[in-house]
Amino acid sequence: MLSTLRRTLIKKLQKVFWIYWTDNFIVVAGSEPKKAEPAIPCSCIPITYDNCWRVADFREKNCISEYQAKLCRKELGFFAESYGKVVGSIWATVNNGSAPTIVRMYMPLMHKEALIHDIVTDPKHRGMGVGPFMVEKLVSDLFAVHGAVRIIVDVNVRNRSSLRMMEKIGLEVKEQMLYISALGRLVLQKTLRAYS
Repeated sequence: MLSTLRRTLIKKLQKVFWIYWTDNFIVVAGSEPKKAEPAIPCSCIPITYDNCWRVADFREKNCISEYQAKLCRKELGFFAESYGKVVGSIWATVNNGSAPTIVRMYMPLMHKEALIHDIVTDPKHRGMGVGPFMVEKLVSDLFAVHGAVRIIVDVNVRNRSSLRMMEKIGLEVKEQMLYISALGRLVLQKTLRAYS
């Protein structure tokens, strides 16, 4: 209950003012992540309006409306399923328009660029390779099916487990960024460090 209330409060505050400090991993064709085999049998299934209720297999039921809202915004999502139960989810946003756009209130995307975000694994299945498996599958889908030319995976600099996950699948940090949003609009984007 407390985590649900906390997440709701954070989402409301982010619409007013948000400072986001990230390590960005950039993926282009030829630099795809290593093939990731999870420790448990897994498959990825697209998240749709008909199955988004399955998020309740590993998260609170109020996440169903959050997932429906993502689908309304044309975000692409996958569930990781193991033994008939959903054990994780991952989302991406692709700019299919011809003009640059800002997605998720902070990330500028050019035409055919994609942002991978909201990678969540069931706590009981963490450390089993489910997250890397989802990232590798989604990157492959974004290139092959959605025609992405560049994919950004942004990870909060304090999220050590996600940063280790990216390293495990062979992705390298390309830039450390600071984003500031106010009233749902990007007001500052600053490169704090660029890596070769």
